Amino acid sequence: MRLVTYPRSAKPRAAWSLSTKPLLELGTTDDPASEFAGVRGVVRLPDGGVAVANGASNEIRVFSRDGRFVRALGRAGNGPGEFRRITRLLRRGDTLVGVDGDSRAQVFEASGRLVRSLRPARRAGSRDPKRVGLGVGPTSYVLVTDGAPMAERERQVIFYTLTVADAAGDSLLPLVTMPGYRTSPINGTPAREQLAAEGVFAASDSTVCAGYSDRLMITCYGPTGRARLRFSRDIASRAIREDERAIVRQAYLDANRDAPPAVRQQMATAVQAFPFASTAPAFSRLMLGPDGELWIGPFDPGFGLPGPAAPVVPTTPQTWSVFAPDGTWRAEVSLPRRFVPFEFGRDYVAGVTFDADDVERVVVWGLRR
Repeated sequence: MRLVTYPRSAKPRAAWSLSTKPLLELGTTDDPASEFAGVRGVVRLPDGGVAVANGASNEIRVFSRDGRFVRALGRAGNGPGEFRRITRLLRRGDTLVGVDGDSRAQVFEASGRLVRSLRPARRAGSRDPKRVGLGVGPTSYVLVTDGAPMAERERQVIFYTLTVADAAGDSLLPLVTMPGYRTSPINGTPAREQLAAEGVFAASDSTVCAGYSDRLMITCYGPTGRARLRFSRDIASRAIREDERAIVRQAYLDANRDAPPAVRQQMATAVQAFPFASTAPAFSRLMLGPDGELWIGPFDPGFGLPGPAAPVVPTTPQTWSVFAPDGTWRAEVSLPRRFVPFEFGRDYVAGVTFDADDVERVVVWGLRR
């Protein structure tokens, strides 16, 4: 395994930037197909088109390279080609895979034909499976939480295991196990610590990278789970701020704003008792780009929170770091405020941006290396 260490004084080799104007922007016309809500994934297709997982309608919308709506894939439901709360969009070439909250996956060709439906993935003794990437051939990577819920009463650290599922989704082989998150008791009941370090994973058909975000130390593995690279960077720690705690509390209140008054009142009381970490994590997201480049996003107190606009959009520009497959710190890239990236390409960044009224638009920026 190759080891690479960066001191606090280290700098990237380059500073990359985004194009002055987007290569493509969707959501600026009156076309109903370009009206988005709850976007859960954006990928750019080999022909320059874009596919968008739209959470509000539980479908994948495909657009041409000039922004013209082509077709919709899937719909809400429990059958083949249907989604129960679509949560993720994966791509291999021009094949699109939509994943829902039950870890069911629907595989579509670019033509719109449904290739197969993958059943929910399961592993004995684990729960909450999430398909997070595509493996070799028909396999996929599934992240599971180890231990039954009752076991949390006796554990402070809950572990994650990244597994490989076959095409049927029910044959899971463990690859990597690491700390997932911490719990603290509230009136004898364990509750997840908010804004605390957690296990973060990124996966492609050739590489898996993982790190526990209490510090910036990332280990990358081959598709069989053999460690290839570990790199670390010394980052100064800082305390969690009160405005960041307020983001969390408000997100949970917003997620329950349509609940009955009694439930809303209970939540207003509950958020005041949330356990919070004292020190901010070193990072929040990992994403693998072309040729095995690893993109590392800074700590973002809003990422992954519940609510109508989840993930809660960053209110300030975010600087992402890019590392080569051998651990070389290639570059830093500043992304604009109120922009959430979903895919990094060789010459583009695709994601969703929110205007002042929280209206979502899909944007593809050019990437200048």
